[in-house]
Amino acid sequence: MKQLITALFIILILGTSSHAEKPRTVNVYKQHIQSSEHTKGSFDHHMHHMLYLSGVADAYTVLNNRRAAAGSPLLYCQPSEKTLNGNDYIRILEQQVYDPDNPLPGHLTVAEALLLSLQEEFPCN
Repeated sequence: MKQLITALFIILILGTSSHAEKPRTVNVYKQHIQSSEHTKGSFDHHMHHMLYLSGVADAYTVLNNRRAAAGSPLLYCQPSEKTLNGNDYIRILEQQVYDPDNPLPGHLTVAEALLLSLQEEFPCN
């Protein structure tokens, strides 16, 4: 079962990345959120962002749970009583993307940037 879930995860990640018009990097994301397509504020467009980031975050949650079960260090330490949704992931990512004191490198993928943003939001002390 674990191998099936892992294989499905890898297929989904590879499939998502290969069908993107441009690589989903921090630089491309910054340009996109300033574009007219993004600023128009269409519901479908906003949902696309929320669903993508929620899917990435769900994968990190699964990985974190597996690491906890194995006694390995966690990727980030979100409090168990704190439930996040797509809007939260957008806020956390964009807060980190535009943090002048700790900017994310532009070459990172959005998925990598979200992980670093979650680590910044919920550090493990």
